[in-house]
Amino acid sequence: MSRSLLRGASRERTREVCERMKKNALIIVIAVLAVVGALFLFGQNGGQRVRIVQEGDRAPEFQLPSLDGRTVNLSSYRGKVVMVHFWATWCPPCVEEIPTLERLHRAYFGRDLEILAVSVDEGGAGAVGQFMQKNRFALPVLLNSDQSVSRAYGTFKFPETYLVDREGVVRRKIIGAADWMSPAAQQVIQAMLDKK
Repeated sequence: MSRSLLRGASRERTREVCERMKKNALIIVIAVLAVVGALFLFGQNGGQRVRIVQEGDRAPEFQLPSLDGRTVNLSSYRGKVVMVHFWATWCPPCVEEIPTLERLHRAYFGRDLEILAVSVDEGGAGAVGQFMQKNRFALPVLLNSDQSVSRAYGTFKFPETYLVDREGVVRRKIIGAADWMSPAAQQVIQAMLDKK
């Protein structure tokens, strides 16, 4: 009888030790993930503090090559509403969203809305050009393969879109894919266009 009590006590003690080990292992895993995440963000920004652009901030100026070989400056669009859209061909939500951006581009072509689809693809013009040609998209694409501009905006999740007003101020920030032809999106865009 006393042996079975000892075995029961021993099993209970073993369970307690296992539970403590599981808790300690979980704490260690969480700590390691936090450190790795911090190092990743620190390294992604060249060791500088990450500044995340928010609504109401001035849109960071940039100069990037376009897919068609031009050099594009954000400041050259002052006086127009600008959509700065960060995306990549390897990003499934981005690929799903691009057709609505293309339709938006066609619907507002020649008006005061400029769409700048900033590709963060490391493959540069080759990968992006092939994707655009295959899908017959005419959307203006800028190339940011080193992700310097997306980092300047504090963008690490794709797609991410900034709607910039005529004075160069970010009025809307949208994280994730959107249907740009939806009534809600059209209302936001039209409201920005109506402000002179």
